[in-house]
Amino acid sequence: MIKRNFQRLSLLFVLPLLFFSACRPTVKAQPKIQMSTERITPIIPKYVEVVPPTIDDSVWDTSHLDISHIDRTRKLIAFTFDDAPKGSLENILAVFAAFNESNPDCKASATLFCNGNLIDNDSAHSLQTALALGLELGNHGYSHLDMTKLTAEEVRAEIDDTDELLARVDGKEKHLFRAPYGRVDEAVKATVSVPVLDWTIDTLDWTGASAEDIYQTVFSQKLSGSIVLMHDGYPHTVDALKRLLPDLKAEGYQAVSVSQLSKAHACPLKKGSVYIRARKSEAVK
Repeated sequence: MIKRNFQRLSLLFVLPLLFFSACRPTVKAQPKIQMSTERITPIIPKYVEVVPPTIDDSVWDTSHLDISHIDRTRKLIAFTFDDAPKGSLENILAVFAAFNESNPDCKASATLFCNGNLIDNDSAHSLQTALALGLELGNHGYSHLDMTKLTAEEVRAEIDDTDELLARVDGKEKHLFRAPYGRVDEAVKATVSVPVLDWTIDTLDWTGASAEDIYQTVFSQKLSGSIVLMHDGYPHTVDALKRLLPDLKAEGYQAVSVSQLSKAHACPLKKGSVYIRARKSEAVK
């Protein structure tokens, strides 16, 4: 009797265990992860090194120059005035101001090659007016001496002293150079650290040439890229200029400064080299 009761009690405990075992979800064995023995190369972002453009200090820098007012369909001619600033400079500037006001589509400019010994507080004011009108300041030596008769040290002093005075007006450390009398030899070219500007057309205005003579000289010899030599200080030069600017425009020309001519024509000017003209590069349409 006791044995039978023990069997019954055993069944009461065993049957529930069997029931729960049958209901438990079967857990599948997970595959083992195989660890690769290969070395993993980390992904490193690539950076492009920005290299600043190389600046060739042997070439006159015109990168800062705004030539948006220059009409590329026109022929360009550079007007230059030596021996500035003298008494007629204000009259020269008045001609440019009047022309530009009446011809905003073909504004004219020029380069003033200045002598250091002519720059004082009063004349510096005229040079500031020239800058405001879009003209360029150039270096013509301090004392207007023949550079070929000076030592290298004396040549540098003539140029550096003038550059220093001009810098007070336009803030530029260096300026294009024109040798007095146009006299340059190999020693001078080796000493000068900027381009040397000569000319294509000599108006000979300093000889007492009339306004008509000056006008005809320029008009008969004009070429695209030409550099015209005139001088500050002669009334006939001013009178000729009044006729030249509008008549050159009518002939398809625009008067510009030397640096503007260089940039617009893609004609780089190199230090120590002498230029009588700035031809238009074939790459410029």
